[in-house]
This record gives sequence, C-alpha cells and structure tokens, in this order.
Amino acid sequence: MTYAILFIGLLLVLGHIFSSLFEKTRLPDVLPLMVLGMLMGPVLHLVDPQSFGQAGQIFTTLALIVVLFKSGLEFRILSLRGAVGQGLLLTTVCFALVTLVIAFLAQELLQVPQIYAFIIGVIVADNSTAIISPLLAKLQVSKTAKTILFLEANLTGVYSIVLAIALLSAASHGEKLTASLLAADVVKSFGIGIIFALAAGVFWMSILNRVRRLENAISLTFAFVLLVYSVSGIIGGDGAIATLAFGVVAGNMRLIKRLRLPRLDFRNLLTLNNGEKVFFEEVEFIFKTLFFVYMGICMRVGRLDLVAIGFILTVAKFIFRAPVVNYCLSKNLSRGDCSAVLAMCPNGLVSAVLAAMIASQLPEEDSVVQDVIYAVIFFSVIGSNLMSFRIEKGGLKWLRNSLFHRHIEPQAQPSAENK
Repeated sequence: MTYAILFIGLLLVLGHIFSSLFEKTRLPDVLPLMVLGMLMGPVLHLVDPQSFGQAGQIFTTLALIVVLFKSGLEFRILSLRGAVGQGLLLTTVCFALVTLVIAFLAQELLQVPQIYAFIIGVIVADNSTAIISPLLAKLQVSKTAKTILFLEANLTGVYSIVLAIALLSAASHGEKLTASLLAADVVKSFGIGIIFALAAGVFWMSILNRVRRLENAISLTFAFVLLVYSVSGIIGGDGAIATLAFGVVAGNMRLIKRLRLPRLDFRNLLTLNNGEKVFFEEVEFIFKTLFFVYMGICMRVGRLDLVAIGFILTVAKFIFRAPVVNYCLSKNLSRGDCSAVLAMCPNGLVSAVLAAMIASQLPEEDSVVQDVIYAVIFFSVIGSNLMSFRIEKGGLKWLRNSLFHRHIEPQAQPSAENK
C-alpha cells in the first residue's frame, strides 16, 4: 500500500512536469503518460489491468463523470449563434463523414459486428479541446478559425458522448429488441436523464449561495454531480447523459436566467465561481494524469495488428477531413487557416474514457475496441503535433496549395524594414 501511494504521488508530480513541458515544447503530456503506462504494463509487466480489479471500473466511471460534467460546463449554447454557418456545418459534416468511413474500415479490418464498428467510428470522430488549445497558441491563425475549431471540439465531444452511449445501449440489448422498441428505450432513458438533470441543475444553482456558507463547500458541487449520475440511473434515466446535461445547465446559467417562464423565477440562480471552476480543473487534471497511465497499462503492444489498424484509421481521419475543410469553410479563409483546421483533430480524454467504459460493458469485444481507439489517440496526437509544428515553421505549403484551392493565399507578414 505504501508503494502504491508513493506511485500515485510520483505520477501526479510527473503529470505537472509533463504539462509544463507541453506549454514550452508543445510535446503533448498525453504521450509520455501513455508511454509510462505502457512501460509499466505490457513491456516490463510490473503491473497488469487485472491488478486493479473492481477499482479499475470505479476509477473509469469517476473519470467519465468528471469528463462529462466538464464537457457540459465548457459548452456554450450562445457560441452556436455566432457560428451557425460554417462552424456548425464543418462540425456536423466532418463528424458524420469520419464516423461512416471509420466504421466501414473498422468493420472490414477488424471483422467486428456493425454496431461495434459504429461505436469505434463515433469515438474516433471526436476532437480534444485540451490538446488543441496549446497547439493553437503558437499558430498564426485568424480569430474565425480559432472560433470554428473550439466550437467543433466542443460539439464533437457532445456528439461522441451521446451517440456512443446510445450505441452502447443498443449493443447491450443485442437482438432482444426490435429497432423501434430500442429507439423508444433510448429516447426514454435519455429523456428521463435530461429532464432530471435540468431540474437538478436549476435546484442546485438556486441553493448554491447557501451551500457556499458551509465549511468545505467547494467540493459539494462535485458530490452533487455524483448524485445526479447515480440517481438518474436509479430512476430509469441515463446517468451519463444526465451528467452532461447538468454540466450544460451549470455552464449556461446566464442564458437560463434570461428565460421568462410563467410561475418560474430564475433571477436567483447563480453560476459557478472561479474557485469552483478551478477545483474541477484540478480534479480533471488528477483523473487525466492517472487515467492516461492506466490506459497505457491496459494497452496490448503485442497486438501489432491492432496498432497498425489504429494507425490506418488515424490516417483516414486526416484524409477525409481535408475535403470537408475545403468545401465547408468560407473561401475567404486563408489556406493557412484551413491547414490549421485540418491539423487540429487529435483524440483525447473523452475518447479514452468512452473506450474504457465500453470495454467494461462489452466483454466480448472489449480488448479489440479499446486497443484500436487507444492506438488512434496515440497516433492522432502525434499527427496533429507534427503538422502544427510544420505549419508554424512555414512548411506544408505543398499540402495547403493542393488541397485548399478554393481559398485565398495567406498574406505575407510585413518585414521589419517595412514596418
């Protein structure tokens, strides 16, 4: 037990070091954490996934809850208003196309049932805001391109979570239900979860001022999130969707306060303050650090065929993203902006947690689905990092000139003599 606590402490310290290096060198902190887990697990056999037992599933569920709530908290409904055009179009078309292509390839290469192939597709189609943000910081792209990328990352996270959970529900029923009954069951569980989350969100934000007067109150919101997840499942709703919806309510309270509904007074509703948001950021950091190491431990590096398939799916994601970027974005955007949008599609924590959750509930296909998605995360992060680095250094001009012929040339920066 002493060594286990020591190990967790070292991992958290390393997580902070890797995060600092990410800001300076742009080496994604995800990669060294995964590699560390791979060394400890499948390479040196110091620990294996079975060693965690039931604690591994509990940890995965807690990580999922944190990811879902944070995804909802960071999702801004009003952001859709300013990007209903090209941003929403790019997100939806790209997500649909990547999902279909990846599902087709996964079914052909892995010989898995169609439902599992589509689960892989919707997870791979996700993009990670946490990885995109630092990569964009050093790229000279327009504000419009940044807005589109952040909107896409937030929306794809929601798309992936909702569709993956719906498909998981379908897969768990097998052939016991017809398509119509299955759809009704999904709508029912989602509806109960969302309605319960909306009511819980309004209730909690209305008493938040009183809660803050209590000692150690900053962690009570996290405790309430856990209650929302569990109670929603008990009453017949979907706990994951309820948690996501609760996060959306908490993150968009200013918009909800503007609603003027009969017999309802939303003026006393509060939003999370900076201290509470920082608390959830710290919780997410802890889970992210530990989870990516756990993810590396769970990988089966001996299955080179699954690693190769993950690489193929990653390449396909970038290839089929290119025409969508070209035709869905305004031709007024420069080719440099389009190149950056093309490069920014790494998978991250949402994909990893969904893969682990599915692995725990679909035992007959768990290892295949999990290993392939983990490989995609690994290669997509490397791909986005390398492409962004080349774009920053002025490279990949041949790529942007050949792919984005509808868009304008990026304006040259004025030299010091001309300023």
